[in-house]
Order: sequence, then C-alpha cells, then structure tokens
Amino acid sequence: MRLYREFGIDSVAEQYAVVRALFLRLIGLVYALAFASLWVQVEGLVGSGGILPFEVLLDGIRARTGEAAWRTLPTLCWIDTSDQVLYLLCAVGFAAGLLAIFGAAPAIVLFIAWICYLSLTVAGQDFFSFQWDILLLEAGFLAWLWSPWTLLPRWVWHDPPRVVLWLLRILLFRLMFSSGLVKWLSGDATWREMTALMYHYQTQPLPAWTSWFAHQMPDELQVLCVGVMFA
Repeated sequence: MRLYREFGIDSVAEQYAVVRALFLRLIGLVYALAFASLWVQVEGLVGSGGILPFEVLLDGIRARTGEAAWRTLPTLCWIDTSDQVLYLLCAVGFAAGLLAIFGAAPAIVLFIAWICYLSLTVAGQDFFSFQWDILLLEAGFLAWLWSPWTLLPRWVWHDPPRVVLWLLRILLFRLMFSSGLVKWLSGDATWREMTALMYHYQTQPLPAWTSWFAHQMPDELQVLCVGVMFA
C-alpha cells in the first residue's frame, strides 16, 4: 500500500489497473517463452517426420467425424497439415507474446496467442497433456477477457471487470487446492509420511539443473518442505 501511495495511486480501481497491467505483461512473457521453447522442438515432436505426426491424428479424426472434425479438435492446423504451419503458429504466438509484454493491443494479441497455443496443444497430443499446458490456456483465456481494448501501450485507470478478477481467484484457488488434494488422495504413503521429496528430485519427468542440489538437502528439510507445500 505504501508503494502505491509513493506513486500517487490511491483508489482501488487504480490499484487493480496496475495489477492488471503487470499480470497481462507477465502472461505475455510466459507465452513468448512457451512458443520460443516449442519452436525448436515442434517438428521433431509432431511434424511430418516427428514422434507423433499431427497429420496422422487429423486424418484419423476427419475420417471418423467428417465435417465435425474441427469441433472435435479445435485447431488452426486443419487449414494446412504441413510442418510450416507449426512453425508459423510458433512465430505468430511468439510475436503476440512480445507485443503483450510491451502492452500493445493486449486484447487482440493475447487472443491471438491463445488461439495459437490452443491449436498447438491439440496438435501436440501427448506432449501437451501436462497440467501447465491446460493452466496456460485457462489463465490465458481469462487474461484476454481481462484485457483493455486499447491499441497503443498505455495505463488504463478504470476499474477492471470484477467478474474476471474473481474467475482468476477461483482458478488460483483450484490450482493450489487441487494440487495438494490430489497428492493426499493418491494413496502414495510418501505424501502422507511427508517423505515424498526425498525421492521426487531424482524421479521427476522434467528435472531442472537445480534438482541435483535440492536432492542433497537434509531429510528434515525435505519433510518441512512437504508440510509447507500442503499448508
């Protein structure tokens, strides 16, 4: 609150406007990083010579559902099934993310980024079945609904839509609560005994470079970390 006052931001509407501007820019950063990461992998994963070619998936769905195929799998990849369309989606999504970072036409560019990521998620099959992909789609869609309809980068000081704000709060609560609940109800004794992190870092599917160091922490600290996570 004191930081707000130092910048002359007094009303609740102005405070929400600042938070919204930062949130939308950070969503743009996440989109840009996601598309940049996918750009160098997408052909090998789901391209024509990849592990799970998306063209095979689309042909199979089209053969079974006919004209309803696009409703079954909503993706722009129906327009073209070449590898170039995958790169194009990554490039457009990356550019949209960069524009969102700078606050340019947020409602337009965040919708474009969301459409591109949805299209790639559908085409990505097993490689896009992780929690964070669905989370980005949900958060990205709400970010679009929360975006001001402006073209040039500028602060918008009117009160943002409260309905979308509450939807974002519900999404955050659901993410945090269900992430803890699913561990507790999994039947895995290590979660209930608070020892799961003694094994997690050496068995996680996508380890970071810091995982080795985290695995070396004392057992007492690992137990404490699980307790903090549940709390």
